[in-house]
Amino acid sequence: MALEIQNLMVATDFSEASEAAMAYAFRLARTLKALLYIVHVVPEDDVQLLTELNKHMQSQITAETLCEVLYADADKRLSAAIEQMQGADLVQERLIVTGKPAETIVSWAASKQPQMLILGTHRRQGLDHLLLGSVAERVLRQAPCSMLIVPAQPATAGA
Repeated sequence: MALEIQNLMVATDFSEASEAAMAYAFRLARTLKALLYIVHVVPEDDVQLLTELNKHMQSQITAETLCEVLYADADKRLSAAIEQMQGADLVQERLIVTGKPAETIVSWAASKQPQMLILGTHRRQGLDHLLLGSVAERVLRQAPCSMLIVPAQPATAGA
């Protein structure tokens, strides 16, 4: 029985690791003749922090306006990435949403049911990993489908 992959999902935070995952996802989708779901999660903690900073600066900008700016920026960056990959024909759907990244990615994957989820990883180690954790690792533990983890850069020999 051959494995048929018709839908892939890639999540991006626009980091170097996510760029590598996006490039891989577009190449894989083209090779497999599959369609892509693309998700970007604006971390709710970032929105809360910006809202608090905004209050302290006594700015008249509302939290809603801040979110609109973050969404517009994310939309612009996604459009640029899709154009760079020449992949408009591959994108089935894209989502920009506020939430907890790992939970939101898992939830969206469960609802869209891709055969594979592709994420980048920063390969943090030691204290950075302990303090910051890994979205990819949290998603991997709960993913409703197969996953492909793409490092920001290939590992070097002996690393």
